[in-house]
Amino acid sequence: MKTTIEELLRQKETVKKDTVYVLAAEEINCSPVTAGDFFRIEDAGRWQGDFWIDELYEQKLREKEKDSAYQVLLAQLEKVKSQIVEIKEEDPKGYGHMIQIHELRSVKHSIEKAMENLRSFYQTEVESELEKEYQICNRRVLTYKNTVSIGCFQDVERQVAAFGKVKLAWIRKQPLLLRNISAIRKAVDEQAPIGLVGGPCLFGVYEVEILVNHFDGSCFCYDFSSGHHYERVGNTNISFADHVEKHLQEIESIHFRNWKNGVTSQEYESLEVLFAVGEALEAKVAIPIPDISYIKYLSTVMAPLDSAIREQAVEEFRILAHKIADFYLERIEELKCKYPNVEIRVLHDRNKEDCEEFHAKREVFFRKSSLVRRLTAKREKTDAVFDYISMLALPFYFWETPYVIQIDNLDETDSYRKCRKVHKNAFSLSAILYSEKISANGKDTIFNAPLVYKDYM
Repeated sequence: MKTTIEELLRQKETVKKDTVYVLAAEEINCSPVTAGDFFRIEDAGRWQGDFWIDELYEQKLREKEKDSAYQVLLAQLEKVKSQIVEIKEEDPKGYGHMIQIHELRSVKHSIEKAMENLRSFYQTEVESELEKEYQICNRRVLTYKNTVSIGCFQDVERQVAAFGKVKLAWIRKQPLLLRNISAIRKAVDEQAPIGLVGGPCLFGVYEVEILVNHFDGSCFCYDFSSGHHYERVGNTNISFADHVEKHLQEIESIHFRNWKNGVTSQEYESLEVLFAVGEALEAKVAIPIPDISYIKYLSTVMAPLDSAIREQAVEEFRILAHKIADFYLERIEELKCKYPNVEIRVLHDRNKEDCEEFHAKREVFFRKSSLVRRLTAKREKTDAVFDYISMLALPFYFWETPYVIQIDNLDETDSYRKCRKVHKNAFSLSAILYSEKISANGKDTIFNAPLVYKDYM
């Protein structure tokens, strides 16, 4: 689905001045967002901390609470609380001071009510000031999959000034999906170690074909990325995994055809943004090249086949995957020269030492069988799903960074949510997710576009 912030607000029957998007540039509000229909409009609430206007709101509110009227009530409240505590210390059950405690609690309730009314008055004043200064009447936001909220680079930059050093034009001109930005500000303020993670998929739709040959001479062709018939990508329910399961005894061999001949502009940008932000924040960068995950997926799907067929196919695909991974490794080396101060580690199938560390470090987080069942219901994708979830924790695994920022494609929203769930309390995970670029045909993303529209660099 291709949409825009403007279109989403129309669909939700929401006036722009009631949202944070009245503060965004028109270019951003009209820039295409490629995502499924999982959007909601919500009050700021738990999304506070992702937008600079909310921080300004809270700052103004804190200033007003310094008013003598509020401070007098606050002092009175603390005194009453202290009196209650003293009585409880002398008489834990309160049997000898029930009347006194009841009176103190009544006073406490009255003070709290007065403070609540005064705070409500301050909130109205702040909202009026913001409306006068910024023409914003409310701070409602669009959320995606109940996990991230739509914002833009300027929302991040206004909270974390160091992002101003990032000069990449493309990420400044489009909507971004944000979560836990306040944690990034906290990390920068405290000069705490920060790790970044993200990067491209191994390949997209139309780039690698699976050729399934039967003993009777027939050949069935599937697109590896979509799993569906190559000539009918996305238009059939019959997948490669279904075919293998249904025709086990009829399959003679499985081969692959690679059409990918380079890195697309979107894939290159997904690499460079990690270096650019890494330099700006003085953060360490982990880039997973998921050839290991693709190999695992293929091995699992073909597990029921004759071992000779399976081993030949896996080895053939491994060689192909390594060739494609080399496209990225070459670009990463170029970016190392452009951003020499960024410390980076790249996880890929041939880097056996890092792979062993990755699998060992993640094991403790994936031991519960109940958790495993909740992560994915598809047997053939289990290992690959574990990889995608745990790869977001690579900076924590490699360097034990207490703060990790995922800078990635919005298609990784589910991986972000699941990674936070699996690694709960182990580290702070923030998200800055961008939309896929539209290809030259004007309708498909580069990832999903036919080869002629892939925009290889």
